Amino acid sequence: MDARDIGAEPGSAKAPRGVNRLLAATGRGAVRCRRAVLSLAAVVTLLCALAGYDVAARLVSGGFVPESAPSAQALRAMEDFGGGAPGFVLLARAEGGVDAPGARRAGERLVSRLLADSRVSGVDSYWTGAVRGGRPAPPVVDATPASPAVTDAANATDASALTRALRTPDGHTAVALVRLRGGAGEVRAAVDRLLPEVTGDQGPLKVGVTGQAAALRDLESQSERDLRTAELIAAPAVLLLLLWAFGSLWAALLPLAVGAVAVTGALAVLRALTELTDVSVFALNLTTAVGLAMAVDYSLFLVARYREERAGGAPHDDALHRMMITGGRTVVVSAAVVGAALTGLLLFPLYFLRSLAWAGLAVVALAAAASLLLVPAALACLGERRAGTDWFARRRLRGAPEDGRWYRLATAAMRRPLVVTVGVVLILAALALPFPRAVFGLSDERVLPATAPVATTARALRTELPSAAASSLDVVLPHWGADGSPGRLAELDDYARRLSALPGAAGVRTVTGLYASGRPLLSCPARPGDPVMSRATCADLADRHRAAAGTWVAVSGPVAAYGPASTRLAHAVRAVSAPAGPRLAGPAAELADIKAALVQRLPYAAVLVTLCTLALLALFTRSLFLPVKALLMNLLSLTATAGGMVWIFQEGHLRFLTGDFTVTGTTDLLTPMVAICLAFGLSMDYEVLLLSRIGEAHARTRDTVRATAAGLQAAAPLFTASAGVVIAVLLALAAADITVIKLIGVTVALSLLIDALLIRPLLVPAVMALAGPVNWWLPKGIRRRSAAPAARPLASVKPTVEPTAEAAAEPTARVGGRR
Repeated sequence: MDARDIGAEPGSAKAPRGVNRLLAATGRGAVRCRRAVLSLAAVVTLLCALAGYDVAARLVSGGFVPESAPSAQALRAMEDFGGGAPGFVLLARAEGGVDAPGARRAGERLVSRLLADSRVSGVDSYWTGAVRGGRPAPPVVDATPASPAVTDAANATDASALTRALRTPDGHTAVALVRLRGGAGEVRAAVDRLLPEVTGDQGPLKVGVTGQAAALRDLESQSERDLRTAELIAAPAVLLLLLWAFGSLWAALLPLAVGAVAVTGALAVLRALTELTDVSVFALNLTTAVGLAMAVDYSLFLVARYREERAGGAPHDDALHRMMITGGRTVVVSAAVVGAALTGLLLFPLYFLRSLAWAGLAVVALAAAASLLLVPAALACLGERRAGTDWFARRRLRGAPEDGRWYRLATAAMRRPLVVTVGVVLILAALALPFPRAVFGLSDERVLPATAPVATTARALRTELPSAAASSLDVVLPHWGADGSPGRLAELDDYARRLSALPGAAGVRTVTGLYASGRPLLSCPARPGDPVMSRATCADLADRHRAAAGTWVAVSGPVAAYGPASTRLAHAVRAVSAPAGPRLAGPAAELADIKAALVQRLPYAAVLVTLCTLALLALFTRSLFLPVKALLMNLLSLTATAGGMVWIFQEGHLRFLTGDFTVTGTTDLLTPMVAICLAFGLSMDYEVLLLSRIGEAHARTRDTVRATAAGLQAAAPLFTASAGVVIAVLLALAAADITVIKLIGVTVALSLLIDALLIRPLLVPAVMALAGPVNWWLPKGIRRRSAAPAARPLASVKPTVEPTAEAAAEPTARVGGRR
């Protein structure tokens, strides 16, 4: 048969319709212009690589807080005060003491170098005090009532006593708190520029760094090293698994080619997006992982279908045609379902999640398109002999499909479907039990290796200077208190007293003084009996805490910025009646706003994903029950996976298998969403493959039990081979030093194991058997004949007799029968 005849249905006078017609035309064009298609793909890949070569440098950390959130608005207002949480903290040590003349001069030079950068909004240091806008001012810092700094401050009328909160009692270590202004990209650029200049040996000072901006910088660089290491570890295993799955070296190179086209194309898309909006650095990791997974899946689906058709006696060109109609339809539906799941992320007002959605949508669409063009073109170029070569065909299946181990397993599960269903659900429920114990927070420097300089400096800061390490909640009273009238000051004094009495509040600082435990430590102006602050310090406090944006009230809290105690304090501060509508900035406030944004948009995203997935699967399966069953299966699997994630990473189990990491007692709020999103996409991909094979078998036999067993026998080798490749990559990530990288790798690998060992081979057949005819129920009013052509027999076994003319013209066959 000539390549031009591929568009016709073998054994039928009818031409394919709808999607099938488009797939047939695509296959016909790819085969006819195979060399041009492959050459064009190489050129496009090269151009995309050139267009996206610098995308990594343009991606930014952050995007976790909605731009419209109260904490984001308060953070922008804090720039008027030169305050807020420090971008990074410098911890300086001097053997002769930080008060020695040489150490003091070095400290002052250090501060001057920092203030010369336009992105530094202010510095609080032991040597210079609080400096904002080039004007030095006495340093005023948060301090706990039990600290020596507060004791000294309460007994002094000179603000210089407060500087002792930025120096250890032995006088050998001092701190500088550096505050930055600008967006995530600008802050990252400032950190890259400043840290090499202000850390290390600075005269007699040895300076280390910690803080959020410094931790994010180290997190990015360390994650890049970890991913390169994981690639080197996984590469040999992946190549061997691809060789086993595809059966020949030429075929094993197909998914790598498809993946290269998809990933480089997606990187070019991300590069274009960086011109329009901020794009999270995590989008790069998702692009690579999803691109490889989808490339392996789609290439494997198509190549396996081609070989089945060839083994069933179809000529080379007929096999390519049926590969595009059947396998191509599965690829299209799978890409649509995975894309629908990712579309839900676009509803969240966090560019971190939106970046993941755009990256995932681009790479899935490109992987599907590349596989539908490159695979038929490449198989046509390889020719009939090399394209059909499978070195391991005899080891994959001996005898008829009924003799296959997956067929027998499904049949066994369907003999006692209720027992199997209850048993598997109980196992999944047991795995999910830790999930209700999840305590959500955000990652800090503890996701880095314990030996990382940023992590060691943070531990030293918490141990030696807990007052400087304390988290902060910055309360902005917008457009209030600028006149400084006595009535306003009295309201502010009363408000600060109530805030300082809250559980978890270590201290409060504002225009009217310093407070702790519901009483003033230093007052300005003082009520009768209150400790008095000097007039100069009062003026400095007023200058720092009053601006055009309003009035600033600084509340120091627990050391763990994202811990439960800090979160409770943020909620308590918001519950206290204020002189004006307060806006909170700071880590705990950001966490509360992120949770609120997720909770607000989650129902809409869930409804969108559910409706789109159900609609696509209903059109694909011509059933109402099967789509619902597919979603429930995935929900059970993901819930069990989430429970395992909490048990391993929040509670610290199995570190001997996953590699050591710091147990914080919390689960990162956003990183698991990356893992769950990836796991959901892969699970739905395998579900579509399985349903397509079961549906084809049911169209031949009209027997649910036999169709389910035959479908599993046909699909299981494909999705287990694909899962093996992806798991090899994911488990290599467990060797990473970054906890969030470990979490993604281990969580998705666990999901795939649950899916391959429990969901697909046991639970799906059992539920199919219990449902019986309900599986295929569709209201009569909307029932239409499926446009999908029936598949040929499960032709892993070559025919033992030549087909008759009638059999050659008949595209259907008995399950397990031979041509």
